[in-house]
Amino acid sequence: MDNPELLLKRIVDFATARDGIQAVVQTGSRARGLRVDAYSDLDVELIGPGTAELVGEDAWLEEIAPVLVAIHLANEAEDDPDWPTCLAVFAEGRKADFTLAGPERLERMAAGGLDGLYRRGYLVHLDETGAARALEPSDPRPPERSAPDAGEFETDQREFWFEATQIPVYIARGDLWPAASRLVETEELLLRMLEWNAFARSGGAVDTWHGGHRIDEWAAEPYRSGIPSAFAGYDPDDQLRALRAITALYSRAAAETGGLLGLPVLDLHDRVLRHIDRVIAGAADR
Repeated sequence: MDNPELLLKRIVDFATARDGIQAVVQTGSRARGLRVDAYSDLDVELIGPGTAELVGEDAWLEEIAPVLVAIHLANEAEDDPDWPTCLAVFAEGRKADFTLAGPERLERMAAGGLDGLYRRGYLVHLDETGAARALEPSDPRPPERSAPDAGEFETDQREFWFEATQIPVYIARGDLWPAASRLVETEELLLRMLEWNAFARSGGAVDTWHGGHRIDEWAAEPYRSGIPSAFAGYDPDDQLRALRAITALYSRAAAETGGLLGLPVLDLHDRVLRHIDRVIAGAADR
């Protein structure tokens, strides 16, 4: 993989030589100096009035280093800017995530305080205008999280149990692709419930990261050891097995989490299992 220090230097050199880029700020794990390994990518913000010229373009990336592939994500926010980004994998395999922001990116945080990303940690590598010097120091502690409210907790349960009723229909039809897709949806809902469970068990002290990262570290037993059973291959019997495992994990996690947080728990597990059995038995009889 590309040497991260050398690649970062090339990024800073590019920004220094480019008119309209006034600051380079690094965020992410490498800026925090925590949980960095050989595969950790670079998270870099290029800031200044000239960054708009880079949006959707690939040529400037090649000025930094040869590129394997890049994607550009447009700004879709209207009120609070969600700056355009470019995600690039360079030729030797190192990924770099670029945020392309205007000068108000730093001005707003200088006036109103750091956002959640900068609060976790940032490093300033270029600051031509001195705007970054007005930023307050970062705080690498995990972000504060909040418990779901009753409506959110109930809505997620309803969505989970609804999806669980549809998966056996696709399995019975032999329509395995949509069955697999809906299994993924239940897995995402299971993940959220496990995050809430970790919050409830720890009083919010556990960092659940995002997207299931490091779940073996923060998910509690017996859920952690049951996670492998929640994934299936492209096979109807295996999908059915995974569905039963997911519903058991989710039901147990929801009951415990709701009890700890004083939130309503939908007692649907046994009824949904009976529905699954009926659908599968009906398919076997045809």
